[in-house]
Amino acid sequence: MPLAKGIPAMIRTATAIALFAVAPALAFAEGAITRTELSRADVPGSDTHEVIVARLEIEPGATVPRHTHNGDEHLVVITGGTMQTVDGKQIPFPDGMAAHFPQGKPHGGLTNAGDTVMIAITTHVVEKGKPLNVPVD
Repeated sequence: MPLAKGIPAMIRTATAIALFAVAPALAFAEGAITRTELSRADVPGSDTHEVIVARLEIEPGATVPRHTHNGDEHLVVITGGTMQTVDGKQIPFPDGMAAHFPQGKPHGGLTNAGDTVMIAITTHVVEKGKPLNVPVD
């Protein structure tokens, strides 16, 4: 599968390597959402930031809690579907869709409204030693 043009070489390389890595599954939320860390490495030239690449699986009916991050998140949808807001608005997440969530910007609060597992690859460039996900009320 070709990677999108314009993605910095470091991110393309990290993503390609991560797709072949084997790592234990980490629960993002109880049962219905699984975040599997594929790779973690220091940002070149930085003592304070790291890059974390993960596979995110969202089962039908699962809700991604509203949250922020201590750094930027980039997401590429591998197997898409439809997410739904708390007020019932349907938002398509098609295969190949890319999204960027800047540091501190609340996102999530969406439920997988389809009947298949949605899969995405996430890349976080975050501050070391801080929680990856920070819940938002």
